[in-house]
Amino acid sequence: MEFNLVDDDWLPVVFADGSTGEVSLREALLRAAEVRSLALDSPSQVPPVMRLLLAVVHRALNGPTGEQQWSSWWEAGVFDAAAIDAYLNEHRARFRLFDESAPFMQVGGLEALNGKTKTAALLVPHVASGNNVPLFSAQRDVRPDALTAAQAARWLLHAHAWDTAAIKTGAVGDDQAKAGKTMGNPVGSLGQLGVVMPMGPTLWHSLMCNLLPSTGAAVSDAGDLPVWERPPLTAQWAERMPKGRLDLFTWPARRIRLIPEPDADQPGGAVVRQVLVCGGDRVSLNTGPELRGWMCSEPHSAWKRSANLERKRNFPLVYWPMRHRVERQLWRGLGPLLARAELSTPAAKDAPAVQGPAVLAQLGSRERMSALKGMPLRVLAVGFEYGNQSAVIDEAYGDVLPLPVAVLSAQDDDWRHTVLFAVKATDDAVRTLAYLAENLAVAAGCRQSEEGLLAGHRERAREAAYAALDTPFRRWLSSLTDNDADPDQALDRWAHEVRRIIRGRAGELLKAASPAAWHGQETGEGEVMDASLAEIFFHSALRKALRELFDTDGDEPDDNPTDMEPPA
Repeated sequence: MEFNLVDDDWLPVVFADGSTGEVSLREALLRAAEVRSLALDSPSQVPPVMRLLLAVVHRALNGPTGEQQWSSWWEAGVFDAAAIDAYLNEHRARFRLFDESAPFMQVGGLEALNGKTKTAALLVPHVASGNNVPLFSAQRDVRPDALTAAQAARWLLHAHAWDTAAIKTGAVGDDQAKAGKTMGNPVGSLGQLGVVMPMGPTLWHSLMCNLLPSTGAAVSDAGDLPVWERPPLTAQWAERMPKGRLDLFTWPARRIRLIPEPDADQPGGAVVRQVLVCGGDRVSLNTGPELRGWMCSEPHSAWKRSANLERKRNFPLVYWPMRHRVERQLWRGLGPLLARAELSTPAAKDAPAVQGPAVLAQLGSRERMSALKGMPLRVLAVGFEYGNQSAVIDEAYGDVLPLPVAVLSAQDDDWRHTVLFAVKATDDAVRTLAYLAENLAVAAGCRQSEEGLLAGHRERAREAAYAALDTPFRRWLSSLTDNDADPDQALDRWAHEVRRIIRGRAGELLKAASPAAWHGQETGEGEVMDASLAEIFFHSALRKALRELFDTDGDEPDDNPTDMEPPA
């Protein structure tokens, strides 16, 4: 039942010609320029698989040690096949999925203190397992469908990255297990993050966009090695700081054993029905320098300064990763993604409130801007929202956003400010629609003291507006790559589009208003709110929200002469 990730096919891909297939780790890297994209079981599998590929590239090619070397790789258009082959051949034994002594990212012979195993469904978040029964699940965990070796390999990486927290099965040989359990386990290595990854038109472009300069051969001297270059994992785990980026990319957040059995449909093949998942290594975050080191090593998340941690733990400067908000499209949170990443340690009083992902910030360098010019760039965002002490997954987040390279420039902020200004003005415009919905509800008889009902009217209006704006904004963002694009003209175009969409939504709200809303209601102190007055307030507020987006030579009309604000 041999299965080796280096040479056996386990990565589903879409090739540049539109055909599909599965490739091995070796083939994925050597044919990366021919692969359009990974076609994995779930978007949340993409980050751990990409980080595995990145770790191999970093070690096999011994760099990039700087922007000059990165540029030379870019000009070559492919990875050095001889170096990739030599590295994978050297470490091939550590990529055996079912090896008895050192299986890939597992513990050979791992046993539970209670002697039990669990079904392979434990690795797959959307499949029923134990008390976790997703709504409308058609499977039971008594005997779930078996995972093929390829599927097991992908979900193994997924478990290290995203597994839920809390109690795990105690393992034989784990001195820290108590009463057959390991307590206090955090979520997987990516679970605390709002992961963002730049993606290009091919797998090779995507990997190149995620390669940050390293110290080359010196990484081994500092101990920054991937898990397969370290001693085989044992049941013992540690709370420690990552040695660097490669250590973090292949972080063994769990102690796992896949238990293979012969595949009845494929002689010599294997399937996985039973697994064992125990507690693994934890990133030490007990001091300010440790938190700072985590941020410096982790390039795939934005970070927000935590005044709470600074105050409670008396740390001078602390940043914590920003997770994605599952109810919000990625473009609505572009501010943190486009923020600068300052890896040097500034004085606390001068430190920015938000720092962007290092993997996006480095694309703004002069060398990379020149190489990436005209290339369609997308940003993949993935994350989970955990519930009940992070022991279950409540929501999954996934979004892909086109992002012109010019927006990331470190030399010119014009396009970055243009995009951020457009997002802010759009939020302001949507807010005017929300207040129109509230005022119409008040005009129809809803009391202003009934905040729950009014909040519901505002939220429904906001959701409908953002849904209507989503595709147009992505289309507008993509258009910023045009050679003749001008920031002022781009803002003017977007202002007209926002005004058209928001006015259309407002017209629908007014048409749906009841006769009572047109008659109006007293709101107290002799004031009256009716649909006509609500409409006047709306047009005035919308004009103010979008005024600065229109080009100075534009034809933005004075929608309404009144200067009144919508009531709070």
